[in-house]
Amino acid sequence: MRDNVILTDCDGVLLNWADSFDAWMARRGHFAQGDVRLYSQEKRYDLPDVDVRRLIRDFNASANIGFLPPLYDSLKYVRKLYEEFGYKFLVVTSLSTDPYAQKLRTKNLSEIFGSEVFEDFIYLGCGADKNKPLKQLSKIYPNAWWLEDKIKNALCGRDFGLEPILMAHPYTKMEDTDGMPVAKSWHSLYKMVIGD
Repeated sequence: MRDNVILTDCDGVLLNWADSFDAWMARRGHFAQGDVRLYSQEKRYDLPDVDVRRLIRDFNASANIGFLPPLYDSLKYVRKLYEEFGYKFLVVTSLSTDPYAQKLRTKNLSEIFGSEVFEDFIYLGCGADKNKPLKQLSKIYPNAWWLEDKIKNALCGRDFGLEPILMAHPYTKMEDTDGMPVAKSWHSLYKMVIGD
């Protein structure tokens, strides 16, 4: 029997980071010029890595991070998993080391989904690897579900014995998912978690 804790990424899983970032970039005169299906913002915007990393850090530390909308049908099915099966969500997010950005993210998630659905929040620096927290969490919650949109992070969790589910995005269709289950919506993710 699994503990009723689901480990989850935030951006691209619970919240719609990409569209919000694109709107923020457009307000600064930057428009995606490369293949918009790619995960890499450097390739999407055809900008040098150093510039895009700075822009992402600026966005993630801005007030915008407190107002991201839910991704797809996440609100309905996060609530269903909590209310029907008692699942709580432990968020592992590479956001920012800025404590105010972290507070805004916690506030944003709590206002959308309800603070009661969250077990805890683990904040990492912008773009930071999740290896260390996933290794530690896999000892506390062995075989826990691990929800991600970035294939590298999903594989990392799997290497530590977690059960990854990838959230479908255009970039997950373009990469090798190495046999990991891919949820096209939160409805399909919900069905995977409850074994339907």
